[in-house]
Amino acid sequence: MKLCLNQATAMPYGLEETIRASAAAGIEHIGVWVEPVQEAGPAAVRRWLNDSGLTATSMSRVGFLTNKRGVELSAAYDAVRSALEMCAELSIPTLSFVAGGLPEHDRSIRNAEGRVRDAFETLLPDIVSSGVQVMLEPIHPLFVNDRSIITTVGQALRVIDGLPAEQVGVLVDSWATFWDPEFEDSVARAGSQGRLSGYQINDFKLPLPAPNNMQSRLQPGDGVIDLVAMTRTMLEAGYTGPIEVEIFNDDIWAQPLDVILRQTVEAYDRVIVQNLVR
Repeated sequence: MKLCLNQATAMPYGLEETIRASAAAGIEHIGVWVEPVQEAGPAAVRRWLNDSGLTATSMSRVGFLTNKRGVELSAAYDAVRSALEMCAELSIPTLSFVAGGLPEHDRSIRNAEGRVRDAFETLLPDIVSSGVQVMLEPIHPLFVNDRSIITTVGQALRVIDGLPAEQVGVLVDSWATFWDPEFEDSVARAGSQGRLSGYQINDFKLPLPAPNNMQSRLQPGDGVIDLVAMTRTMLEAGYTGPIEVEIFNDDIWAQPLDVILRQTVEAYDRVIVQNLVR
């Protein structure tokens, strides 16, 4: 159960600086984001990773296409293809995909699910040729209108049913899915299908900040989520990959980078390592 730092946890800091500081903090894996890799270029990112010894295990994120049509939809497809190429060039095995929200012209969740399925079927040849596994990520239902119509692991499995598991899996985020009463059964089913592609942890506590509700994720152990039980569920279902800490939080981002990383390592050790590693 190796700790992976998702770059979002240190969002205000540059990718090169975050890679170097993560290595100094004893972190071995990092989840990078599309935009910083595009800005720096894959060649530079590869050099930073090689120099640090870090392994990039995921890239975030593409998609956001259920409410798009015409030129905008074509551009969203092209963005996925570009990200797949960057992942392949950097030997990053997984790419996260967020569905997108409900369009004004059609408020049907099921119709929106169909658009997600259409997108995967359209992009499948590109996914296969890249050798990258795309992870469909459920997002908390707070954001169903503007961010993702996929809100549970079970719903994600329904949408991607029949697609090859080697190419299309599910990314489980604790903040997004801990509330789901079907979580354990759905994760077990995802594991039996070989679709548990990624796992992100963070914590949840009310009240949420306004207006940026998304930026309320806390360090593991600072909220109400039973992360030990969730992680045990993932492990029992067969998940063997690194565990990412992904946090969106203005107060955490305001701290020095070394403080963010130290707190992340300490929280992971306190909540995950001390409770689940024998």
